[in-house]
Amino acid sequence: MKRLFFLPSEITYLLFGASVYAFFKLPLWLEIIVLLVASLVLFLFRRGQIPYRETAKVEGEMYLSPVHGTVESVRHSVLDTVFSYPCHEVRVSVSFWDEKGLYLPTNAESSYLKASKGLRLSRRAPSHFFYGSLEDVSHTDLTLVSKNNAQTLIRFINCPMGLQPSIWLKSGDRGRGAACFGYYPFGGTLLLYLPATSDVLVYEKEKISPGQTVIAALKDQPKG
Repeated sequence: MKRLFFLPSEITYLLFGASVYAFFKLPLWLEIIVLLVASLVLFLFRRGQIPYRETAKVEGEMYLSPVHGTVESVRHSVLDTVFSYPCHEVRVSVSFWDEKGLYLPTNAESSYLKASKGLRLSRRAPSHFFYGSLEDVSHTDLTLVSKNNAQTLIRFINCPMGLQPSIWLKSGDRGRGAACFGYYPFGGTLLLYLPATSDVLVYEKEKISPGQTVIAALKDQPKG
């Protein structure tokens, strides 16, 4: 069941069992309510099959989308508290209805993971709310280092109706591009921070899919 839904197997089987019980034992109106609720929960936490696009290139590698969502903005020469140098910022919104899986954007190693409490920002908040310091905003930072030594940051901004992302990676864990590393219950906002030397290949309002949409082309970084 874990291959089909981002839910504990016990909850998945409970929903199926409740649907079967309602079908045979409950009045029609209760049966319809139970079936609708169970169907909605299973739909929201569905887990799709992600086709894999090879991320290696002759001169660097491709950085794929880690989620299903929509590009809300692309900014350049942005300074962030995690990185001490300018970088590109791509803001992505994950809607309530999007498939919630999180997928590695390239072959990478997790080097930093931290969750911070604070105010929650709606995915539809004006753009300037996402600018500057976000220390007082509820968010989770995940830093990845690709096999070509490119360091990137995925920042999850929690929305009022959502939950913190469930991330299965720990510091030092490695994975292949498009490998599922968690899920984002009910969606939210992602801020992707990429090296200034990379080439951003997406545009505002573009629909993106993990394992297929190329967010940026990462150039090789010197090892130090």
